[in-house]
Amino acid sequence: MKSENKKMSQKFEARKKEHIVWALNSKTQSQTDDHFDWVRLIHQPLPEINLSDVGLKTQILKKTFSSPHFIGSMTAGHAQSKKINLRLAEAAAEKNWLMCVGSQRRELTDEQAQTEWKSIRKLSPKTQFVSNIGLEELIQTPLKNILKLAENLEALGLIIHVNPLQEALQKKNQANFSGGLKAIEKISKNSEIPIIVKEVGFGMDLETVKRLFSLGVSVVDVSGKGGTHWGLLEGLRHQKNKNNLFESSQAFKDWGYSTIESLLMCNSLAKKNVVWASGGIRSGVHSAKCLALGAKAVGIAQPMMKAAVSSKLAVLNVMDQFDYELKVALFCTGVVSLKQLDTKKVWDFL
Repeated sequence: MKSENKKMSQKFEARKKEHIVWALNSKTQSQTDDHFDWVRLIHQPLPEINLSDVGLKTQILKKTFSSPHFIGSMTAGHAQSKKINLRLAEAAAEKNWLMCVGSQRRELTDEQAQTEWKSIRKLSPKTQFVSNIGLEELIQTPLKNILKLAENLEALGLIIHVNPLQEALQKKNQANFSGGLKAIEKISKNSEIPIIVKEVGFGMDLETVKRLFSLGVSVVDVSGKGGTHWGLLEGLRHQKNKNNLFESSQAFKDWGYSTIESLLMCNSLAKKNVVWASGGIRSGVHSAKCLALGAKAVGIAQPMMKAAVSSKLAVLNVMDQFDYELKVALFCTGVVSLKQLDTKKVWDFL
């Protein structure tokens, strides 16, 4: 049994390391329109406010943060991830951003995997984290074990990531999602912290988002196409294999909804529920458009990963740039606070 677990652990580490390498490769970035150009922010030549008046402070998961931006889920559970996640965590604490961690799947079978986050928590005690596990693991694992992941991290919330396309292209014929809705409802009713359900880059339609909120989910992150395409990424990992997964992945280049499409569909629903946006956010102007369409927080992932493999300073610079661009976008639409976006329409269609 120990030998089998060791082999599984080695395969897991190898896959996670490959994920980092490929996520930074242009071949895994969305090959289709991200639709951010569908939406135009209404420019105010006479905004009647000062740039210094504009504030980004907001509430996320009942905590006050300096920005609606948060660090999106990326990586965990392998040798390289500790250095990357420590840089991200320290930067998040310094800038008072929320940080969503990568999948904690390995912790379910390897107690040593917990040491990564315990060490990071000790070195960066002020960082506010959100825990993260996949829907397949939620379905197959006792509820108490899933909730323990968030408890160990002292997390503000728990993300359940849904990734059927990625799973289908990662391990052929082994994507098991039956019972997912029941599992989400069960954890939503039994968790003391908010449950967040997020896609990994293929968006969500209105009916799915409605269903999730009806099950008791606190937050839905629509996470649309436009950024890293995890189907293409998994296909590229299999490019030299003879299982046709690479060839099959190419058929799904245009799969799913963009973040903008998802937000437009869910715009009315977002007025009474908490919707987050991620997936292809590459500037603070993108963030402003998402917030204008009803998102309450915006996740940044790939740009953070690119910076984090370099240095903490590089991460801080990216965070500053996103916040500055968002602040300028709000200023140029005559908005002084994020709350104003609830009552003032600042966008139209191109």
